[in-house]
Amino acid sequence: MRARSLMIYTQIRAFDAVAREGSFSRAAEVLGLTQPALTIQVKALEERHGIKLLHREGRRVRLTEAGERLYSLSRQLASLDELIEETLAASQELQDGSLRLAVDGPHIVMGLFARFMALHPRVRLSVSTGNSRMVRQALLDRHVDIGILPGVADHPHIHTMPLWHHRGVVIVANNHRWAGRRSISLSELDGEAMIGREDGSMTQKLVDAAFARARAKPRYVLELGSREALCEAVAAGLGHGIVWELEAYGSGRFTTLQLSDGEVASTDYVACLKSERMRSVVKAFFDVTAKLPDDRSDIRALRSG
Repeated sequence: MRARSLMIYTQIRAFDAVAREGSFSRAAEVLGLTQPALTIQVKALEERHGIKLLHREGRRVRLTEAGERLYSLSRQLASLDELIEETLAASQELQDGSLRLAVDGPHIVMGLFARFMALHPRVRLSVSTGNSRMVRQALLDRHVDIGILPGVADHPHIHTMPLWHHRGVVIVANNHRWAGRRSISLSELDGEAMIGREDGSMTQKLVDAAFARARAKPRYVLELGSREALCEAVAAGLGHGIVWELEAYGSGRFTTLQLSDGEVASTDYVACLKSERMRSVVKAFFDVTAKLPDDRSDIRALRSG
């Protein structure tokens, strides 16, 4: 029985690596195995239970529905293994390791990362970016350890800590007819050419809600998948846009106008699954977040950390 349990554990560990890495070759490299040996383990797991877990698509793999369910459980098992190891090493310093993060934008997080890395230089950070929906799903699917995003404060499975509160501003090209102004109202944007964000963007949802309250309807001429692309489009004179003040600060490529009526505002959070909050490396990141200065109104300080 003990040998059988060990064999199943080894096979699940092999499957988890393939699912996480998206390919047998990369998973074999991570586990220090040959690709044929890894393939045999995953195939044995499928045959033992008469179920298909992976679709092979050339060098890539895609999870079946059953594979998705097992991957969710195997991620929990991997986290439990790590938590056990960290508990046994609780009297030692934070061990060598890695922390996977997903953020909905690079604005000012580099200062936070710098603070963490200064305190824990042996921990490697791996950071991906995406819109709020993508970051939230990556966190729920256990593809990352920590997410930094808005709109998750009341989620039943997610533990959060407020990071910063920010407000929206209008940006226009430097040669735009509004470039000499300091502020503008939402009602003035009615019918004006505007650059929007993609479906799933929390920023776009908040912008749309603000326009609805103001009974104004801009004319969207372009939809882009990132704030960086939006800023480039505005600088090129394709239309105006609304971004967070932190994202617009210090740029000479476009002009920033404050909103004189209504408000587009949001709070970003550092977030992890509640089941992961006591892992030492996750807890260490939250501890650094908690020690940020109480007064976070200085944009330059936030950016530099």
